Amino acid sequence: MILTQRHRIFCGLIAVAFFFLARGIQAGEVVGWSGGTMGTSYSVKVYVDDPASFVVDEIKADIESVLEQVNDEMSTYRESSEICRFNASESTAWFPVSRSFATVVSFAQFVSEKSGGAFDVTIAPVVDAWGFGATPNAGSVPNRSELEDLRGSIGFQQLKVRMDPPSLQKLNPLLRIDLSSIAKGHGVDRIVDRLAKLGFDDVFVEIGGEVRAVGSKGGDSWTVGIQVPDMIARDFDIAWELAGDAPAAESMATSGDYRNYVEIDGVRYSHTIDPRTLRPVIHHLASVSVLSDRCMESDAWATALNVMGEKQGSQFAEQSGLSALFLVRDGGEFWRTGTGAFRSYTRMPGSAAEQADGDVKQSGNQTWAVLAITFVAFAVLLFAMAVGVIFSGKSISGSCGGIAGTKAEDGSVSCSLCSNPADACKELRDRMQEKVG
Repeated sequence: MILTQRHRIFCGLIAVAFFFLARGIQAGEVVGWSGGTMGTSYSVKVYVDDPASFVVDEIKADIESVLEQVNDEMSTYRESSEICRFNASESTAWFPVSRSFATVVSFAQFVSEKSGGAFDVTIAPVVDAWGFGATPNAGSVPNRSELEDLRGSIGFQQLKVRMDPPSLQKLNPLLRIDLSSIAKGHGVDRIVDRLAKLGFDDVFVEIGGEVRAVGSKGGDSWTVGIQVPDMIARDFDIAWELAGDAPAAESMATSGDYRNYVEIDGVRYSHTIDPRTLRPVIHHLASVSVLSDRCMESDAWATALNVMGEKQGSQFAEQSGLSALFLVRDGGEFWRTGTGAFRSYTRMPGSAAEQADGDVKQSGNQTWAVLAITFVAFAVLLFAMAVGVIFSGKSISGSCGGIAGTKAEDGSVSCSLCSNPADACKELRDRMQEKVG
């Protein structure tokens, strides 16, 4: 069988079309970087139409200057920050602050009032006493009398905020505030806003697990995973799609007891302090994730609901119209309950939803059967194309797994589909095998 030049060109066009069909035609590219801030890490991803014109170092420097501004305002580890200067002052007069600082405190006060004090940024002295603040834990648990002595110096009702001019006021000169339960979310919003001013409408920003997405990545939604507590970092319970078409935006923040805690005399104490009891929470709620338009809002509400616990928190979220997902420990297992957009993810022990999982798996088996048939059909097509190429007498240089793969200077083989070395592909296959095993 001898193929004419026309036949070879035709087969080549089919191969190119199949390549782009399988890959997804995208003119742009996701460009990203990561770094450290606020005692944790941050990451930024931007979808750009022309990656060559995107200068990462310049944009990164701009974003890190924004993060420095947030730290200069709200870091309790910087003596020169606005929050440290406010905490050190014993004046009950209005204390001038930046507008962004006043905005964060104003929303914090709103959440405090709505949650009945489950969220309270004036809890700073108690946070320090338990060793979760700027002062390291001394290896002991504060006794009841010590905590009661601190009760008089806390309470969101003793803090006032105004926006014109932006200022804070202490009604108690000993009052101190801690914005760690809302500052990361605010930092995410600040980065998104800055990127928007720079002309980037398709972005994904994360600080310490608090995320916000705007727009999309070439038409595909940004996706974030909600991790099951106590499981390895690569295992996720839910993959949630954020945002969609610009300028719509969605944010998600998670508050839980499985990453930040102290262990004293064999007892693990959560970093989440209940302002009403002055003690770490002791319920079975492992984590709660909240969706909202602004990450600052998600951050604050996730903390408030985590303090409330699974029962009171889910009832409050339902009544308040919040979209929240609660992951609850039940012995060695986890069950979940959701409100709002997360309602369909509710899986209670012995519930109809849990039993329906079997139906979902059966449906999944049928889906796999369809996919298998589709795969066989494509395989036949590719085989026919391969036969054409073989009889043409020319190899396909650089094809993934081809007999004439392109080699780099060090002798490694690169894949034209994923642009990753063959060793990286092997590592991915090994990880997939671990998953299956």
